[in-house]
Amino acid sequence: AAFQNDLSAIMRLISVSKGKPVFHMEDEGRDIYCVVKGNAVISVPHPVEGIMPGHVLSVGKWFSEPATLGQRPRIMSVVARQPCHLVTVSRSSVELMLRAKPDYAWNFFNLMAVNVEDYMNHAVDLLIQDPKRRLYSRMLTFGGRLIYHLPESPVTIPLSQEELAVSSNMSRSTVYQMLTELVDAGICKLGYREIKVLDMKALAA
Repeated sequence: AAFQNDLSAIMRLISVSKGKPVFHMEDEGRDIYCVVKGNAVISVPHPVEGIMPGHVLSVGKWFSEPATLGQRPRIMSVVARQPCHLVTVSRSSVELMLRAKPDYAWNFFNLMAVNVEDYMNHAVDLLIQDPKRRLYSRMLTFGGRLIYHLPESPVTIPLSQEELAVSSNMSRSTVYQMLTELVDAGICKLGYREIKVLDMKALAA
């Protein structure tokens, strides 16, 4: 509780319009962010495939700790897919906090550890050989599933079918066919550049 109170005291609220960047790749890491409304998508560079969607940032997700606390350029870009409200904490404020209370370093470490779990889930998803199980697992991960946590339904995944196909290592036609089956089963609903999962438990079954 003490850490949360002290962190709240140095936060500031910002808004990012739909389609606008929160930051660009190779920008200097100056702030840590948390989504409080809306969602955004991380894009990452690949040496062969180019820029690819890497992760969905939904409400409650912290991001940008490694670049900010490590004082290095960002290796990803983040773009708002819906109008977003974010809280930000500057690196200089974090440094002052840690000088006053060094034990808070463990709290920031825990923030990064949660993101490591996210990234691990992405890697494990792509090891699944069965295409249908792989796609469902990708949708669950993009929808915010963690190892011991399944978000409440409905959940909006702000990715196009093409982006979902690329990030699932599948063809768009195959993904469309599988999504159509999910729509017919009442498990999801398709929209413009988004997929709404109506029943996360059914998708995970």
